[in-house]
Amino acid sequence: MASVQTSSYDGRYLKLTVVEESYSIANNTSTIKWTLQSTGGNVNYYTIYNWGVVVNGQTIYATQTTNWNTYNFPAKTGSATGTITVTHNADGSASDVSFTLKGCVYYNRSNSYSGSISLTKIPRQANLTSAEDFNDESNPTIKYTNSAGNSVSSLQACISLNGSRDDVPYRDVSKTGSSYTFSLTEAERNTLRSACPNSKTLSVIFYLRTVISGNTYHSTITKTMTIVNGNPTFTASNLSYKDNNSTTTAVTGNNQHIVQSLSNLIVTIASATAKKYASISSYNATVGSISRSITSAGNIDFGNINSGGNLTLTVVATDSRGFTTTATKTITILAWTLPTAIISLSRKNNYEDETYLNVDGSYSSVNNKNTMTITYQYKKTTESTYSSAVTISDNVMTTISNDKESAWDFRILVKDKFGTTTYNTILPKGRFILFLDTKKLSVGVNCFPSNTESLEVNGKPVLDYDVISSW
Repeated sequence: MASVQTSSYDGRYLKLTVVEESYSIANNTSTIKWTLQSTGGNVNYYTIYNWGVVVNGQTIYATQTTNWNTYNFPAKTGSATGTITVTHNADGSASDVSFTLKGCVYYNRSNSYSGSISLTKIPRQANLTSAEDFNDESNPTIKYTNSAGNSVSSLQACISLNGSRDDVPYRDVSKTGSSYTFSLTEAERNTLRSACPNSKTLSVIFYLRTVISGNTYHSTITKTMTIVNGNPTFTASNLSYKDNNSTTTAVTGNNQHIVQSLSNLIVTIASATAKKYASISSYNATVGSISRSITSAGNIDFGNINSGGNLTLTVVATDSRGFTTTATKTITILAWTLPTAIISLSRKNNYEDETYLNVDGSYSSVNNKNTMTITYQYKKTTESTYSSAVTISDNVMTTISNDKESAWDFRILVKDKFGTTTYNTILPKGRFILFLDTKKLSVGVNCFPSNTESLEVNGKPVLDYDVISSW
């Protein structure tokens, strides 16, 4: 409320009072009440010169003069009142209301007095005060204020992805409440999930829409939705393997048995199932120290596996958001190495033609599917062709006749179903370690002495009689 008044004469003056009487939220207007009073004085009537009233630019009374002898207001005491309607701005604000009182009691003068009042900002829209980050399986809550209360025509909330539409449709919220929790349907959750197939997070915009008297207002807050429990469905049932080497499977009779260093291991990956609108981007498979990656389900060739025991196949399925699931499977591996042997080859008395050969072989069982054979061939060291192969039993002494005047090259082959190990051993000429020749009166070490009365080592004279007799 505000007022102005004229100067007084003999106690008489005019007073103008202006007040915001009320406001309408629905109409976005204020009602302004003005009151003009003529009061005081020692007599009943005074001439009022050049008086008038203007409120908010509206002329309530045009400038005029009222003589005392008209006996009319405001020459006589009394009051007049009225109202005007002021329309506020779209946001509920309004400029100050100015007013002017003109007039002078008794004197013919043109006096003017002005004042103003401020108006209430009328509540127009509800405003979001906070919202929460949320995950795709939860129901987010917003908080808001609505000072207009039930005066608003409509109050609704939605979730938008980019501000162009209500991707999670508008729904009514309480006009007199302060918070609202979205009860998202599965279809609405899927709308949000499908918008971020390559990311674990999604930026969303909460909208609060207010409608008052046909005008629409929006309040927004941007928050983040996070995808949870997005790990792909992927288990050991998605994994299989086999030995792709027909040679080894012909022996083992089972392509699920991988023979060390021989089998060709093929791993097959069946498609993992991505969740929540993601897609599978890669599979990383590891066997022992070997890793291979593929971008889609299918086969991975690991080649030969050099391990003597079972290994774990580990496969990590990764989706387009980076969620992973690991599946494992045990790979049965049968130990295998080339067969080996301890070989004994010697002449009887280290001199005779009679020769003894013993081969003590060892080989890998390969789940009792493997066998071993041992053969030997021989030739004089001066010859180029070996004899025909002869098969002998493992760790059983074999007797052969080899001319003691020659050295012999023996080739022994120890063979299993997968490979052969070859050994070459020399049988030297027959010789005594120490030979006493009574006819020549000589001694031979590892040889027959060729000279008389001499000591020979490996066919070379070391001492003869002349040397000995000179001692």
